[in-house]
Amino acid sequence: MSAISSSLKKTPSHEEDAEAERNRRRGRWVPWIIALFYLSFMTALVGFVFIAYAHPPAESTAEAYEKGLAYNDILAKAEAQRQLGWTSRVDYKSGRLTFALTDRGGHPVQGAVAKAWFVHPGNPADDQSVELREAGAGVYSAQATLPSKGVWTLHVSADKDGQAYQAVATTEVE
Repeated sequence: MSAISSSLKKTPSHEEDAEAERNRRRGRWVPWIIALFYLSFMTALVGFVFIAYAHPPAESTAEAYEKGLAYNDILAKAEAQRQLGWTSRVDYKSGRLTFALTDRGGHPVQGAVAKAWFVHPGNPADDQSVELREAGAGVYSAQATLPSKGVWTLHVSADKDGQAYQAVATTEVE
């Protein structure tokens, strides 16, 4: 019986042996491919972590966290300014800043203390402030020569008898 069963067993042919060897060799690369895949991601991750630590974010707004916490105060001041009803016109031409302020009835607001801040969006070192002098009839002005060309954000504040007003405008310096 064992002679019959041994003759019924199929013996691998040379072709099957060659195929099995090819499959074994092909499978040998699979763990290396998987390891290389994860290694490439880890290399990129380590590179990004290095860049993040080598270049910390720049803070262009001083005390940004504290200003963020005080946002409700800012909203209350904006509402108080809206209730005040004052309007303004800001103009910057040929190095001269002019700020005109009128009350709810359209009458000029005279005797206010006014100040302006020029903010450069790309270079905070160029930011500067100027005191505005009253030129009459609610018009305040000052000479302000800006150090570089470009678009500037202009913040103007006026205070009269404890009533505060702020305006924001953009101007292009050529």
